[in-house]
Amino acid sequence: MKILITGSNGFLGSNLVRFFSAKREYEVHETSQHHSYFPELSNFIMGDLLDAAFVDSLFLAIKPDLVINTVSLANVDLCEENPKLAYELTVRTAKNVAQAAKRHGSRLIYISTDHLFEGNKSMYSEIEMPAPVNVYGKMKVEAELISREIHSNTVIVRTNFFGWSHSHHTQTFGEWLYSCLNKKIPINLYTDYYFTPIEVTYLAEAIETLATSDFTGIINITGSQRCSKYEFGITMSEVFGLDPSGIHSSKIEISTFKAKRQKDLSLSTEKFRKIFGRNLPDLKESLQRFYNTKPIEKHK
Repeated sequence: MKILITGSNGFLGSNLVRFFSAKREYEVHETSQHHSYFPELSNFIMGDLLDAAFVDSLFLAIKPDLVINTVSLANVDLCEENPKLAYELTVRTAKNVAQAAKRHGSRLIYISTDHLFEGNKSMYSEIEMPAPVNVYGKMKVEAELISREIHSNTVIVRTNFFGWSHSHHTQTFGEWLYSCLNKKIPINLYTDYYFTPIEVTYLAEAIETLATSDFTGIINITGSQRCSKYEFGITMSEVFGLDPSGIHSSKIEISTFKAKRQKDLSLSTEKFRKIFGRNLPDLKESLQRFYNTKPIEKHK
């Protein structure tokens, strides 16, 4: 199977490149605006997904069976400050990729988010009507819609993930939290902000399951367990054997984010369990995988 991964220098994109490149049954191609960080793993073509002509030529050259589109402006506050940029990087890129995927007969998996709802309930299912509270969520909803409207052979993956990033990537939430615990740096974590995080290699495995199925539509791929950011930190300290005394409780309602945040991002994974016959990992399972896969340099 020929797989094209967009946004391959990003956190998720780079993890997907490494995951699929490790398996013989896949021929992995990647694209990004900048040079590849893993030239030895895959076939890399540099370019801008805002350029529809480039996107079409990319698909023509590769003829991918599957494209996994990870591209968007993921900085929630920057989206609020610059909605035009958010639209360009999230919606226009999704439109160009979906059009090329349809034109060239490629299956499409679009990576969405859990920032789609008001956050006044828990464990949102795939049939819930989106009601985003910030620009980031609105752009992701629009990108979902345009991808599915253009190309029928599309899967929308709604998710929230953590894990280890490559050495050139900015520190992610999980890495930041581990670093603070390891260095005994005091931190504040929200007790009133809930999510259902999944470790990124578990997410990659679930995406592979989708890639080799005939499923189309929307599906949640997150951890099966809802937790607060505070609970996430305490559980990480237990799994890593680190002192949790530096973790202090805080409230998101007193935060000073530029973009509004909903208090509950949690998603239900019941649909995935029913269709594919297995449970997605709970919090401790994901954190144990995070512990087991930590790179040597991350100990420092």
